[in-house]
Amino acid sequence: MPNMVTVREAVKRAREDGFPISEYTLRQWIRCGEIPVRRAGTKILIFYPNLVRYLQCDDGGDNKPATVAASPGIRRVDL
Repeated sequence: MPNMVTVREAVKRAREDGFPISEYTLRQWIRCGEIPVRRAGTKILIFYPNLVRYLQCDDGGDNKPATVAASPGIRRVDL
C-alpha cells in the first residue's frame, strides 16, 4: 500500500487498521495543523505513518504540562 494517501484513503485505511476516525475529524486536524500534509493543487496528501503516530499518541498526545502561576500566593486586586 502506498504511504502517501488522500484524506478519504487515509480514513478508509485507518478504519481498516482499527482507528475509527471520520473524514470530518481528519480534515479538522489538518486545518488546525495537527497533522502535516502536502497540497497538490486542490488535493491534500497525507503521509500515512504520520497519521498513525498521531493516533497512537507517540508524542505524548493531549497531555499538556501544567502551567505554574507566575506569582503564587495572595495578590492585591485594585478596584
